[in-house]
Amino acid sequence: IAWRRDTLAGVPATPYLPSTQPRPARAAHAGQRLRMHLPAHLRSGVQVLARREGVTAYAVLLASFAWLLHQRSGADDFVVGTDVAGRSHPDLERLVGFFVNVLPLRLRPQTLAPRASFAAWLRHCADVAVNAFDHQEPGFDRIVEAAGVPRERRWNPLVQVLFVLQNTPRAALALPGVRAELLEPLENWSKFDLALFVEDHAGAGDAEDGPGWRADWVYADALFDAATVAALGRDWQRLLEQVLASPWTPLDAALPSSPSDTKAEAPSQVLLHEITDMTLTSSSTPAAPAAPAGNAGASKLDKLRKLKGSPAIAAETPRAQVKTSFLQAGREFPLVIEPAAAGLDMAEWARRERGYIADMLCKHGGVLFRNFGLRTPADFETFAEAIEPELYGGYGDLPKNEGGKNTYRSTPYPEKEMILFHNESAHMERWPRKQWFFCELPSPVGGATPIVDCREVYRRLPAELAQRFEQKQLLYIRTFTERLDVSWRDFFKTDDRRAVEARLQAAGTQYRWLAGDELQTRTFCPAVITHPQTGEKVFFNQVQLHHIACLDPSVRRDLLAMVGMERMPRHVTYGDGSEIDEQTMALVGQLYEQCAVRFTWQQGDVVMLDNMIAAHARDPYEGPRKIVVAMGAMFERKDLLTPAY
Repeated sequence: IAWRRDTLAGVPATPYLPSTQPRPARAAHAGQRLRMHLPAHLRSGVQVLARREGVTAYAVLLASFAWLLHQRSGADDFVVGTDVAGRSHPDLERLVGFFVNVLPLRLRPQTLAPRASFAAWLRHCADVAVNAFDHQEPGFDRIVEAAGVPRERRWNPLVQVLFVLQNTPRAALALPGVRAELLEPLENWSKFDLALFVEDHAGAGDAEDGPGWRADWVYADALFDAATVAALGRDWQRLLEQVLASPWTPLDAALPSSPSDTKAEAPSQVLLHEITDMTLTSSSTPAAPAAPAGNAGASKLDKLRKLKGSPAIAAETPRAQVKTSFLQAGREFPLVIEPAAAGLDMAEWARRERGYIADMLCKHGGVLFRNFGLRTPADFETFAEAIEPELYGGYGDLPKNEGGKNTYRSTPYPEKEMILFHNESAHMERWPRKQWFFCELPSPVGGATPIVDCREVYRRLPAELAQRFEQKQLLYIRTFTERLDVSWRDFFKTDDRRAVEARLQAAGTQYRWLAGDELQTRTFCPAVITHPQTGEKVFFNQVQLHHIACLDPSVRRDLLAMVGMERMPRHVTYGDGSEIDEQTMALVGQLYEQCAVRFTWQQGDVVMLDNMIAAHARDPYEGPRKIVVAMGAMFERKDLLTPAY
């Protein structure tokens, strides 16, 4: 209750969505229902954006709906209600009854930076929803009391607009001798001014696109007419189309092209319509809007700025502050981003442009940030956290010293030896989808970090070999022998064998304990994946790092003489246990080198990779060299949806 009281302190108590008909003296609950379908491509687009931003489809739909409400009302502080099952206590699990509770979500566009993107608004809405779900126990009446909102006969207290995503599967009632059928209600009632209910619907998409969503707009017909609600529904769908196509575009530019044809509009709504022609709608890098001719146009802009409580429309958008290029003519991997002028705050720019960076990473597989003035590991960590707030700080193989709390020094490996191409942690149960390398100090000789677009490697594999890798996958065999490889104690950060066994069992990894306190693991992993966001095939593995054919011949000979094939520190076979021949490994090495992009490190460079698209390596070097590594957006192997895995 205390959290609710603090969260809702000062919340506006009056309805904010302008009605098309005068509000009656007493709230009437007679209502109507308008049904529309969201096509399959919108449903899949919402799910892709949700995965990319680390939120749920519910958050994307809520954010788009709430932004439409903001556009139509001009309200910068408002509440949208949502339903929860009300069964958070275990004692309620076996009880029959209706425990659904209404949660108020207080949304504040006024907290966004000027010219904020939909991605920024999405994070705000997702955070609000998660916090509300974490405090869902109080009943709605108690929440109203805690908020101190006065009761009115003309409208529902605190919540006048409701949004619900109904994602609970419907099960047919099967009883002996009884046939049950779900019927539509003969009459419609609306407890709220307006409610939007979205649910899966198998018939919404065609045979090619698959199922979509059904959206039911339930509204009080004393306040709204059918034409107004239908226009609102069309505008919501158009808004969804826009933000899915360009989630980084400033939201001020995301106005539906044909605003609702309402009979009565609030002043803020009229103003928003009036400036549509002055608002950028292109998904390309926008320029500053030109001032309209005459005092009337200037007056409208001034009114809008006062209404929204924001400064003048910025003359320069975040993406206009940078310039892009490529390292090699004809190759779009990696994308290079540099400041267009000196003095750009890299972390603040990255925070505003998180959605844009995510899209460029998906498209190009890697991004090189150059000349942004980063000097220290702390600067780098601040920048990486601006893109990915939850960096992964629990990696077992990399040293964690002289850096930040969630960054690492690069692998301690002999300077004169090359670290071969690999996708980070592809041999484990989870891996980072995003990875950053920061050059604190470039070496005077060598030391490049070659990177490879593994989509290109897959395309260059002979068709028969690509099919073999995809169907058989890989089996990584690792023997943790102290002084030959990292010990199991150091790798798992524990001396407790039971804890290690529990983790291996949870990951589906086979294991056995050998004489001499050695641990051997066998892990079945992909060799080829379908990227979870782009849908492209990618050669994703650590076959070079583990196959004994890639060892220096003298090292391989010595290891085989010391421990034999059964206890080699690392080895990899096809998933069925058959050997990967040396000719295949030689071909893989040739393809990596053919596709590799090398560049000379400059102090302050940051390379960001989509680890599920790009592999990396390290060239030999001489002299001092300091590279700092960060990882984020962890991905579980079990979530891969490839048929062969």
